[in-house]
Amino acid sequence: MARPIVVLNCARNYTPGWLEQEMPRLVAECEVRLTEAKDGPDLARELADADALVARRDYVGRATLELTPRLRGIVTPGVGVEKVDVAAATELGIVVANSPGNSVTVAESAILLMLALAKQLPTWIAAARSSTEPTSAMRGMELRGKTLGIVGLGRIGRLTAELGRAFGMRVLAYDPYVPTSELAELLSLEDVLRESDFVSLHPVLTPETSHLINASRLALMKSTAYLINTSRGGVIDEPALIEALRQQRLAGAGLDVFETEPPAIDNPLLHMDNVIGTPHGLSHADESLRRCASMTEDNVLAIVAGREPPYIVNGRVRWRVLQEA
Repeated sequence: MARPIVVLNCARNYTPGWLEQEMPRLVAECEVRLTEAKDGPDLARELADADALVARRDYVGRATLELTPRLRGIVTPGVGVEKVDVAAATELGIVVANSPGNSVTVAESAILLMLALAKQLPTWIAAARSSTEPTSAMRGMELRGKTLGIVGLGRIGRLTAELGRAFGMRVLAYDPYVPTSELAELLSLEDVLRESDFVSLHPVLTPETSHLINASRLALMKSTAYLINTSRGGVIDEPALIEALRQQRLAGAGLDVFETEPPAIDNPLLHMDNVIGTPHGLSHADESLRRCASMTEDNVLAIVAGREPPYIVNGRVRWRVLQEA
């Protein structure tokens, strides 16, 4: 009996031997193919006889999905699904699932960026490398007693709130879908921005949250405040952030995500002394990668067996597999 076929896009992201080590069940039970084909006819040809697609950083949309009548499901190997046209997949009867195994490390990464900015870590590293003695002007601040504002109180937002409270911070939060919370004081987005010393962004990127943090909302923040983003770059209007930082209307930013990834070498944010930027990789901890890989396997193996995946995103889909049965 032929094994189910599973295609993984973004072949460039998989180093030799990684799949065999981290996804042994998938390799043992399925025929696994890697591709660099992009959305449209090229990717559709790669998926012509595939049962499932594991979709990483490259977009997968209607241009592909309408040409893949055999495809049963799409799995993202992390929590985000913004690179998949979920609406089109749902319409076409294709199940979509994610693998939310990196919540702890993303929350820790948000705190890491807060600490690095609060303690002026890049300045101290540069001083050590240049054999410079500390001066009275080289000073940071403590997190204890400061106000942390969290935008998006899902898994990662809640964990970040817990960590902020452990540091002795007052925690505020905005999430229109969360009516009550024991971890944070719920306020409007505008009040969270006005009152916080650190604002940490944790929403899912949707049309509703695209450029949620725009010029007018950045103008509400304290000039001494820091903006942290470990969610998705598109949540921030990047040119507006650049302008706010240039005009010193914001103290700084810690960014693990950008609107264009990887960020362009000439992106002004990468050349500002008060910005710490990393290329959407702080979630790459051993533990989180193993959890995400295991969840990806669980999802894919359920899909190819005709079962609903455990981490389904579009729960209302009329799954074509069930309709065929």
